[in-house]
Amino acid sequence: MSPAPVRRTVSAVRRRIPRRWRIALRRAAAGARPWQTPSVRELCELPAGTPLLVHAGGISGDRALDGVLRALARLPEFHLALVCGEAERASAPDLIRRAGKARRRVHVVPRPRTVTAAFLAPADVAVFGFDPDAGLDLLDTFLAAGLRVAAADSRVVREHLARHQAGEFYAPGSVPSFAKAVERAWQRGGGDAPEPQEPPAAPVEAGTPGRWRALGAGPVRLGLGTANYAGQLSALAVAITTARADVGAELVMAKPPATYRYPADRYLNYPGEHRLDVQIARAERVLGWYTHLIVDAFRPVLGRLNGDDIAADLPALRRARLKVALLAHGSEIRHPGAHLERHAESAFRDAPEELRERLTAVAERNRRTAEESGLPFFVTTPDLLDDVPFATWAPLIVDVDAWACDRPVLERTRPVVLHAPSNRWTKGTDRLLPRLQELHDRRIIELRLVEGLPHSEMRRLVQDCDIVVDQLVMGSYGTFSCEGMAAGKVVVAYVSEGPHRAAGVQPPIANATPGTLVKTIESLLDDRPAAVALAAEGTHYVRDHHDGRRTAEVFDAFLR
Repeated sequence: MSPAPVRRTVSAVRRRIPRRWRIALRRAAAGARPWQTPSVRELCELPAGTPLLVHAGGISGDRALDGVLRALARLPEFHLALVCGEAERASAPDLIRRAGKARRRVHVVPRPRTVTAAFLAPADVAVFGFDPDAGLDLLDTFLAAGLRVAAADSRVVREHLARHQAGEFYAPGSVPSFAKAVERAWQRGGGDAPEPQEPPAAPVEAGTPGRWRALGAGPVRLGLGTANYAGQLSALAVAITTARADVGAELVMAKPPATYRYPADRYLNYPGEHRLDVQIARAERVLGWYTHLIVDAFRPVLGRLNGDDIAADLPALRRARLKVALLAHGSEIRHPGAHLERHAESAFRDAPEELRERLTAVAERNRRTAEESGLPFFVTTPDLLDDVPFATWAPLIVDVDAWACDRPVLERTRPVVLHAPSNRWTKGTDRLLPRLQELHDRRIIELRLVEGLPHSEMRRLVQDCDIVVDQLVMGSYGTFSCEGMAAGKVVVAYVSEGPHRAAGVQPPIANATPGTLVKTIESLLDDRPAAVALAAEGTHYVRDHHDGRRTAEVFDAFLR
């Protein structure tokens, strides 16, 4: 039979015949021996150009595999082959469901009698997990097959692969860490000499403490950690210890190595959260020394010993009789579906579907934790009270004096309008930018769009503008709006009235959505004295609510 009819036969009946027969027919079509033991790629029925990960250790005992499967959503080009023995195949479907929509790229492959280098060689990257029963022989087989290796970080595995100058390492259970390890392995290329690598960062580094009173200086020993988004925990530690002479504080910030550092007493590098010695040290410090603890963004405080969110740490914290409070800032508690129902111009209309699904799961999990724990719960923006009405507003904090500016506003014929999105979809940038560009082209305003600048340079640009346009799709004002008000600028943002009324505030902000933005700015320019008065009112408002004093008052009862 010639190759063309064989291909047509395979195409017509592929769903009616066993996979081994399909592979044999393809081999016959290619002129190869049809009944030779198939490779892992052939068993996945993938063409040679498709990036393929292979996991050939056991799946039932691998504690890193859950993170590997969830990370496939961040690796859209890659397929994953799970090589399973007969006893494990029954549990594979439940495991694969954790990959979400990426489960279509997961292939369960029967384990051959012997996993050989020839069987594995057609794959691209080998995945070595965190299974206590997995031996180093499998690593040697990966290397013999010429595969690049992404391995869960442990001392034994690192030392073994170091002898071969091979391997990219990831923190077990960490989705971003695994995705980056695979990308590094893929970019390295098979057979290339490894590039010199910087020495790994220490799991825990001494920090750069801020202006708060140190732990132990008073009877109340307050721990804070570990997200510190936009430096809000750093500002909170200063505010509380300024207001309360009996409080000393310690702030631990978990972060990727070499990222921007807000003040903290300790920096806990992400991979270090998974190390047993680090976890034990964290437990000894938190459970044995703190009297009070503010948990930031529902992140775990004992490393990843118990799990990836605070819920699993709570039993140990209760047994240690710590007073614990929860603090949330946004996406960790904001429900995408509910937000879409409340707001016609919701930011989540622009969010990728996979991201909406992930944030929905996170918000529902964290709300359940907050409700079931009954712990004091604080949120930094009033709009979050729509999602968690049982929470208390603890206003976010800005350094009002650092942003203060005496330059007059709206005296230029063409006022300068600044928009500086940290994340475009959360600000509605792609919807509002055409409107601002229209005003710019009509020479009504001078538009300045700024992205990715250091904070110090951003301050200079805010102080030099007339109007700050913040988010128009979330329903509340955030840090950038507060900084604009502190600088005495007119701030335009979308502010939902209900939750702000419930919080007892009426922020002096020009309210707008993408659809009303042009009319709002034109109205401001038509009545410049009223707009200047609005800017002045903003300066007083941000000092009254956001310089840290009111926030410290909100936490006062918790710290008693």
